[in-house]
This record gives sequence, C-alpha cells and structure tokens, in this order.
Amino acid sequence: MARSEMNIDPELVRAADENFIASFRKLAQHADQGETHEAGTIFSFVTGLPLPLFNGCVVTQEAPEAELAAALTWLTERNVPFRVWVAEKLVADLGDLPARHGLQPDPALYPGMVLHPIPVAPTPRVGITIFDAGRDEFISVLEEGGLSPELAHRLISFSFAEDPDVRLFVGRLDRRPVGTSIAIRSRHGSGVYNVGTFPDARRRGVGIALTWAAVEAGRAWGCDSIVLQSSTMGLPMYSEMGFRTVAPYVVYAASS
Repeated sequence: MARSEMNIDPELVRAADENFIASFRKLAQHADQGETHEAGTIFSFVTGLPLPLFNGCVVTQEAPEAELAAALTWLTERNVPFRVWVAEKLVADLGDLPARHGLQPDPALYPGMVLHPIPVAPTPRVGITIFDAGRDEFISVLEEGGLSPELAHRLISFSFAEDPDVRLFVGRLDRRPVGTSIAIRSRHGSGVYNVGTFPDARRRGVGIALTWAAVEAGRAWGCDSIVLQSSTMGLPMYSEMGFRTVAPYVVYAASS
C-alpha cells in the first residue's frame, strides 16, 4: 500500500526520510573516500566501499527527471556499486528512467518504520547483556560475523566511532559477543542501524535487545521518534516492538 493511502502523520514520514538520509550522510562524512552530492531534492553519496548498500541516492520528494539523471550519472562516474531508494509514491513518475540506467527494482518493498511515542524498554532475557562498545570491540564482532578486516575498519572509522551523534552497541549471550547495533541521531529523530546477530544466536532475544538499546540511546538524546528500515526477516520483530511502516521505499540496483 502506498503511503499516500495510509493515515500517517506527515511529521513521522519526514522523520523517517530525514534520518535515513542523515545516516548515509554520516557514513560518507567519515569515510576516507566519502563524497556527497545534492541534485535539487535528491541526495547522493558514496563511501568508496565496494558494497552497494553504502553508495547510492535517496529520492523522497518529487524531482524533475533531469535531477535524477544527474544523480545517477554522478554515481556511475564514481565507479562503485550502488543502490537507489525511492519513496514508493514517486515510483510511477520515474517511467523507464531507472531501466535506461541499467537499474531494476527489488520486488519487495523496503519499509521505513517509526516508533512514536517511545515505550518503556523491556528488560533483556536472562543471559543477554548489551553494552556501549568501543571501536575495536565493535569491529571484532563485525569480523567474526564475516566482514573482512579491511572493510570493517573502513566502515567504522575512528571519527565515526567518536562522533557525538553515534553510539555503538555490542550484545553478549552468555558472555559471548554475538551481535551489534548502531544509533545515529539527526535533526528530527534517532535511527537504529546495523542490527545483526550471529546465526547461532538468533531467536534468543539478542536482536530485540540490541534494537531496544539503540532506541534508548535516542530517548537519552531527547528524541521522541525512532527510525529504522527493516529487512523482511526483521519486520515481525519490529512490528511487535511498536514500529510501524510510514515510508516504504522501492530499492533499485544494477541488473545482474
């Protein structure tokens, strides 16, 4: 269902869109090869990492075809894999422009979700502890989870880890580090990012505890809305926590 068909507070939509863009801006700001580009209302960014999730553009407002074409040209010239996130309500206006640039939509929507108001966080299950992590601790969990040391160190730079608008969390299950989450503050809210647990630690309450830790970081910053973008796997958990979809995106990527 397009968000124009839902009874959604436009301020929550704005919070979802703004924090989503701010998270990418923050990554690019701290990446050694990071760049950002504004083409009218379209925000584009690259981190230089060879992963499409960390390069792309976000389209949340109506824009002339020339602006999107300029953004896609800028990205293509950076020679990195990238994605394009477009607010669902705007997709019909794109015509065949994405296809002309070799992009195809993912059939599954990418839900931008908001938690508002923020409820009291439950106590984690017995055996689960969540703590503020230093850069080295956080990176070690990413590496154990399969990310190469080079990419982990480039993604979580020293300046990113020390940014006052960023908090890093690691979750332990029976004292073993098994997962991560990140909170990123922006002007209109706080966002939850990089929630992940090792496969052998899933369905034991670690992911939800890591999410609540990032939610509580937003509350501590004085935010009244918490934003995240959900995978298909995470959607039931986030919905149970009280998050609701306010800004669904269509994700475009290069044709295989």
